[in-house]
Amino acid sequence: MGSPRLREIFPRIDAALSRNRLPIVVFDLDSTLFSTAPRNLAILREFVDENASMHPHLADVAERIGLDDMGWNVHEDLRRFGFSEAEVLARLKGFWFERFFRDEYLAHDTPVLGAAAFVHACHARGALIYYLTGRHVGGMEIGTVRSLRENGFPFWRGRCVLHLKPSFEMNDSTFKQEAVLDVRSYQGEVVASFENEPGNANMFLRAFPDALHVLLETIHSPNAEEGSSALVRTADFVLP
Repeated sequence: MGSPRLREIFPRIDAALSRNRLPIVVFDLDSTLFSTAPRNLAILREFVDENASMHPHLADVAERIGLDDMGWNVHEDLRRFGFSEAEVLARLKGFWFERFFRDEYLAHDTPVLGAAAFVHACHARGALIYYLTGRHVGGMEIGTVRSLRENGFPFWRGRCVLHLKPSFEMNDSTFKQEAVLDVRSYQGEVVASFENEPGNANMFLRAFPDALHVLLETIHSPNAEEGSSALVRTADFVLP
């Protein structure tokens, strides 16, 4: 069940509109609106299918791994389940890297519980939906749009923005810091942001201190900074 504080966003949208301001709600995608666990698991299973004949133990271990076992790195997931052949794990890391950031693999992602309905509710209330993602132009934009539309998120309806990294090489944190300037260019009022990375959530808190900032307690990068105590925490978007 999501945090009861998620409901606070709706009166914040109403209040901004009453002041003749455009309310803006910022949503990250990976591990915020979408679970990447199915994408990671599909890549792992593809790798296992191609390598099981040479490494029978690999298939035995992979059979015990499910969606709930997917973390940040698939090779570390495999290691946690007892597979320790360094050369195979290194090849899996490269195999994953070549696929995770491609349009066609985004089809495996599934929405976090309640996400589409919640975003729709914000949009219907009058908010501009600002999808801000570290996915990059030139490899992930088509799959991202398709994924949003096929999973029921508002997109081709006005008051929706999709902001992707201009290049794969750009650092995600730097990109989101620069994106703050773009958000401000709309001259609206940021009422809320949603992130799975504590560092990015802290950054939005500093940039827009009067908004409600929500940290999705899904997965985040290794060695992430500590999230501020001012952040609202939730596992999903289900309204209690």
